[in-house]
Amino acid sequence: MNTPNQTDGSALPADSIDPHLLSLAMAFVPAQSFDTPYEPALAFSRGTIFPALDKPFLGEEAVPQ
Repeated sequence: MNTPNQTDGSALPADSIDPHLLSLAMAFVPAQSFDTPYEPALAFSRGTIFPALDKPFLGEEAVPQ
């Protein structure tokens, strides 16, 4: 039988919280105001119809070589 601070046989620190009481994840989604969407062709090329969500991935372009 597991004690309150043991889950799989490995001891947890005495001040830890039982993992069974925790949520897996919690999301925060800020309110988004509606803006004029992109035209369909531009939206398709940018990957979003909403200009506020147009966050291009720079990846290797951002790293000078």
